[in-house]
Amino acid sequence: MNEFVKCPKCSNEGKRGYIFSPRRICWSDSSDSIIADLESEILIKDAIFQISKTPAFRCENCNLVVFEYKK
Repeated sequence: MNEFVKCPKCSNEGKRGYIFSPRRICWSDSSDSIIADLESEILIKDAIFQISKTPAFRCENCNLVVFEYKK
């Protein structure tokens, strides 16, 4: 598999890799600050024993990260 892909924003060469976090990654339709993420849509769940890595694409030119998530 090709390590590099074209960025959907700037068309420059970006790089395949993985994102990971010991905490969940959530989505919100609003830019308002929140106190707790209790009703947020969870894209990637909290790590319990082992931190999973999610395949992603990163463009260092425009600081864009794209990844697919599972619910």
